[in-house]
Amino acid sequence: MKRLLSVLALILLLAACNSESRNPAIKGYRLSQAGGLGFGLDGVTAALTLDLDVENPSRSTYSLEALEATIYRGLETEPFAEVTMVEPVSIGPRCETTIPVPLNARFTRPLALLGGGFSTDLADYTADLDLVVRKGSFKKRITMQRVPLEQIGSLTGQTTHTKDHEKE
Repeated sequence: MKRLLSVLALILLLAACNSESRNPAIKGYRLSQAGGLGFGLDGVTAALTLDLDVENPSRSTYSLEALEATIYRGLETEPFAEVTMVEPVSIGPRCETTIPVPLNARFTRPLALLGGGFSTDLADYTADLDLVVRKGSFKKRITMQRVPLEQIGSLTGQTTHTKDHEKE
């Protein structure tokens, strides 16, 4: 009986540690604002706000420090847009919330908007992503190549190329 209780206690301890080490996840996202349209020789620019629905089950605060993305339409090899984050955003501990992320976008082929139209279906787009996520004094750089926009979910894992936490 004592052995059985020890095994049960060990299983509960492992389960508690496992749930505590869970990383934040993106539950959904949507474009909430678009403005500041500009026209130039290098394309059309816009200021965007992306609302991220995030869940952080851990006791740690995370911050999304940098985000750069190159967006592609369908199987095209030419970029459709280039997106950069304006300022870092923070994800508090043990929360489920919506966080506004300010972005700058540059549409590299504005005539493609006129010719092919604009689709709001995320399945029509893929992206090359470069993210920097910070947890305390550690940071992690995550890069993803040609990931479908509808499949972006984890902020700190399940990527094709990651660089482990580094002390700054």
